[in-house]
Amino acid sequence: MNDERTQVLEMLAAGKITVEEAGMLLEALGRTAAGPDPEALKAAEKAAGFPFTNEPSEGGLRSPRPPRAPRAPRPPKLSRGRRADVIDQALQLRSHGISADYLNRMRAVLGEVDLDDAMAMGVHGIQPEYAARFREMGLDLAIDDLVAFGIHGIDPEKVQKFRDSGLDLDVDDIVAFGIHGIDPDDVLAFRKMGLDLSIDDVVAFGIHGVEPDYVRAFFDLGLDLSVDDVVAFGIHGVDAKLVEKLHELGFEHVSADDLVAMSIHGVDEDLLDMLHRAGLTDLSADEIVSMAIHGVDEEFLAMVREMGVEELSAEALLKRKLGN
Repeated sequence: MNDERTQVLEMLAAGKITVEEAGMLLEALGRTAAGPDPEALKAAEKAAGFPFTNEPSEGGLRSPRPPRAPRAPRPPKLSRGRRADVIDQALQLRSHGISADYLNRMRAVLGEVDLDDAMAMGVHGIQPEYAARFREMGLDLAIDDLVAFGIHGIDPEKVQKFRDSGLDLDVDDIVAFGIHGIDPDDVLAFRKMGLDLSIDDVVAFGIHGVEPDYVRAFFDLGLDLSVDDVVAFGIHGVDAKLVEKLHELGFEHVSADDLVAMSIHGVDEDLLDMLHRAGLTDLSADEIVSMAIHGVDEEFLAMVREMGVEELSAEALLKRKLGN
């Protein structure tokens, strides 16, 4: 039995079309030259394993489907007429490789699955085994949830790792983790550092590219950072090398807020080295930031020295820079 005929019979079995409409569809698809033969269709259905009517089959009544949570109604589709709609649906199923076997295996996992649901799952490559893995984990996912999982490449093994780590994730959390590429091993690494992350914290880390090695570098330098500090560092690109340079030059007590301000205003190792060579070794974090904001550089320092100023201070330099 060819794929097109199987798909037509599946629509017939699902009650989407009548016997007469099935015959019209087969004719429209070029699979029959004559009108429908009800007896032939009935025999073909039996061979394919589909019940012809709602009457009991030879094996008894059809086994009941598990109940399905209600879903918000889909918006009505524009119709080109019953026959044209059926033809369109069959062609779409065929173009996405969705067969009666696929639909039956999905129903074995999920219960009742209509053709629109099958289309949505098939388009995004969702296989019955994929859906079954989440069911085994105790996640009772709606069809729309599974489609979202497929779109964002949610890995069942990763979801299990998150759950093993103690994170109680709902469906939206899992999707957010997938969108932002959150790795369960990273979450475990952060926890080992003593960071008690909420789900929102984990998502924020993912959005701003905060990785365990990045955070560990600051902890190794003796910084006691909160989760909000780490997020701010990630947003503004605070570099551990800047902290190393500050420590090297004797700036031991620089706060997380100071480091964020320095990064925002472009304070880097070169500026710090320049200020140190100029003898400005007793600067506050605010003064260093002010130097960066107002463009104190080698050329300006050389000009000040040519004017005969020997002893430089942050206050004197900034006054001259601002023309005061």
